[in-house]
Amino acid sequence: MTSNLTYVVVPTYADGDPRNALTNGPHGSPGRYRVTFVLAVPGRYVVQDSVDFDEAVQQGDSLLVVPPSIHEIRIDFLDTDRGDLVSTARINEHHRVRDISIEFDADSFHEAAKQGYDFLIPVLSRWSFIHDVAMTTSGLLLEELATGARSMEVTIIGAVKAFSDDMGSSNPEHRALLAAYREGLSSAEPLWRALSLYKVAEGVWALRAKRRKAALDDGEQVNEPSERVPADVTAIGHPSDHEALAKALAPYAGKKFRVAFDDIRASLRNAIAHLNPATDPLVQDSWEDVRRVESALPALRWMSRQLLESELVTDQE
Repeated sequence: MTSNLTYVVVPTYADGDPRNALTNGPHGSPGRYRVTFVLAVPGRYVVQDSVDFDEAVQQGDSLLVVPPSIHEIRIDFLDTDRGDLVSTARINEHHRVRDISIEFDADSFHEAAKQGYDFLIPVLSRWSFIHDVAMTTSGLLLEELATGARSMEVTIIGAVKAFSDDMGSSNPEHRALLAAYREGLSSAEPLWRALSLYKVAEGVWALRAKRRKAALDDGEQVNEPSERVPADVTAIGHPSDHEALAKALAPYAGKKFRVAFDDIRASLRNAIAHLNPATDPLVQDSWEDVRRVESALPALRWMSRQLLESELVTDQE
């Protein structure tokens, strides 16, 4: 399936090269990092079908154009802990803003990504508002400057599937569920994907409740399914999805889907909408917020698909 993947390249040097002592493999070591967000026009080059770090950056694009004489834009930050920091936005061959980067000290790739996100995404949000244009990113490049190690996160396009539509027609209610599921798979924004997959589950349960009430009113027996996550989640789904799906479903092994969705909702509600009454709602989406949502997406997708498949069977009965 189309999903975010991270690739790490750690160079090796000749024996005795001091850079070998600085390398901490794919995790990164304390030191100086450059964090680069590659920009994209929503719907264009947001996903990749191959991984080439330099090519991915070169393909960066946006709807913000500058005069031909400008080759980069400098943004100065005054951070109370770090002092002055400088961010640089570079321009592509079409004179449009291509990417934005910043350098600072961090303990690891993860910490560099987190801090880079919290520095640079607010800049993109401001530019989106000021110029009234849609903006998104297509990749995140992290560079450990002392060792040359690099980490690239991109969204890789999913596998091509053989066409096979044997479901026949669908009713209007099911078409609404199918539309939500399609959004859950197709959107490049993880927060919207999560909301769409929740809409699928809540829609299925609403239809079941409607049928249950009608059956009880008619004095009929109610027989609706009550799905559970398998006790063993290690081999669910496509082989290429096993690791991420097992990790996402592990906390809910053996539990009903309802319980799993409720538990996930509690952890994602503030990450998505900042609706926790105990916290400040006027905060930006942080790196940790996005990561929390992305880690839950495999479980939400798998469960919502099981629910939708079960619901669509009612069209065939």
